[in-house]
Amino acid sequence: MENGVDDLSAAELRVLGCLIEKETTTPDAYPLTLNSLRLACNQSTSRDPVVSYSDLDVEKALTSLRSRGLTRTVHSTSNRAAKFKHVADDVFEVSRRELAVLCVLMLRGPQTIGELKTRTERQHSFRSADDVETTLAALAGREQSLVVQLPRQPGQKDARWIHLIGDVESDAPSSADSNTSTKPLESVDPYGEATAEFYDLLATGMWENFGLQLLDLLADVDPSLGPIIDVGCGSGTGLAYLDAAVPGVVVHAIEPSKAMRTALHARLALDAHLRAITTVVPFPFASAPLPPTASAAVVSAALGHLDASERTRLWTYLANQLAPGAPAVIGVLPPYRAEVVPLVKYHAEAVGDYIYEGWQTGEPVDDRTIRWTLIYKVVSSDGATVSEQRVVADWHCDSPDDIAAEIFPYGLALTDHEGCVVIRRR
Repeated sequence: MENGVDDLSAAELRVLGCLIEKETTTPDAYPLTLNSLRLACNQSTSRDPVVSYSDLDVEKALTSLRSRGLTRTVHSTSNRAAKFKHVADDVFEVSRRELAVLCVLMLRGPQTIGELKTRTERQHSFRSADDVETTLAALAGREQSLVVQLPRQPGQKDARWIHLIGDVESDAPSSADSNTSTKPLESVDPYGEATAEFYDLLATGMWENFGLQLLDLLADVDPSLGPIIDVGCGSGTGLAYLDAAVPGVVVHAIEPSKAMRTALHARLALDAHLRAITTVVPFPFASAPLPPTASAAVVSAALGHLDASERTRLWTYLANQLAPGAPAVIGVLPPYRAEVVPLVKYHAEAVGDYIYEGWQTGEPVDDRTIRWTLIYKVVSSDGATVSEQRVVADWHCDSPDDIAAEIFPYGLALTDHEGCVVIRRR
């Protein structure tokens, strides 16, 4: 973010959010004294998580926010206590309605459009849910997005939105004096957090096949026509294959999961060449900036995670921005229709004294959606389970024929290969 304040801590977000909120909801008491600001941070309503900050916790956050240009200290001859105000609207260059949305996201975590309409009422009265959605779209569509929509998780009726100003998980400060207690937020990245830890160890089988196919299917790509778009780059396992298949290429690597990007950045840190040719795009495909043209596209194991609007965006982009004759290689994973998949161990890898195991099972949600349960185990030499993580993720099932029918109206056609299809403009 150009203003350099996209990495605020949870404490900084809480303090800034409270200053924004109280400016509108209690104007007579604004700017706030340190005591009033601490009480606002620690209130048990309209806050998630609930915290118990000390004066020192709040002062530390204020010092950091002031150094970032987000707050000001106000001194008055009629009041001996210093007071504090925010200037977030100037720094982020947002309207009052946009600031109200950001404020609720800072104070309450991920929110649906309906929740935002209700919970911004005291700061800005939106006429309708569409009005909120328009505001979110404006914040997401900026050159440096301030919000992003999360994929809808199992059991959720509506998708939620988060801000991109800093930490969206609970990391409230703890000290002996503050008696901090928090209720952790539900993780916004459960699939990535668990999977990123084990992905490179346990996904080698897929890449041994798919990666070798890329060497063949991308052999005629002309890198001068634009970058390769890698949708769902993950930890970057496929980057070396793209580089080998198309010498001189640059890669536009789209990866929404922070945990996956952590592994990706570690890979890039150890490889100067890959680091020079890879641009990491930290957004879901729905809001990811895309280059005006591409020499090729790769979607290795991500198509089933894209929702209907994202698939529409993908096919539209391939139809209009993919260079004529250029390939888009799309991984197609069985089963092609939702079915019960018994629990199976798909891979195991020894690391020192431990064995890392990947297990999976699936059950139908509807005809085209399967709900996978992924289990990652760390097992000792005597067979005892040292640790275990479980992740539930929905996947949209597609056969090559399904994809062919879906892309036909966009002027696209495909050829079927083992485990993937290659799409080109007709």
